[in-house]
Amino acid sequence: MHIALLSHRDIHGTDTLDALQRRAERHLSRIAHLISDLVVSLADLNGPKGGIDRQCQVQAKLHDGRLVVVKARSEGFGPAIDGALHKLLKRLIKQRKRMVEQRRSAVPFGRLAAAVT
Repeated sequence: MHIALLSHRDIHGTDTLDALQRRAERHLSRIAHLISDLVVSLADLNGPKGGIDRQCQVQAKLHDGRLVVVKARSEGFGPAIDGALHKLLKRLIKQRKRMVEQRRSAVPFGRLAAAVT
């Protein structure tokens, strides 16, 4: 999984990408095989005013070509990143369960062909 970090230089330090890599591995280890690229965008919405204005947007490109985008806000970038990665994990697990259920309820072609004739 390739990870890219997009933000202004004054927002993050030099170790932010390493910390992001560790956080992504911790949160997404169960579903890492589904993701080819991960783009994380950090933004300070209000500048130095304070408040809950740190935003993290995570865009995951899956191996099947789909794109999943989630956002989270918090008072700091660490919790915002954790929140966005957790949302991504929950969404991908939910989508995967839905796909498995659809496959289980699908009628095999042999039975379908026999029913038609």
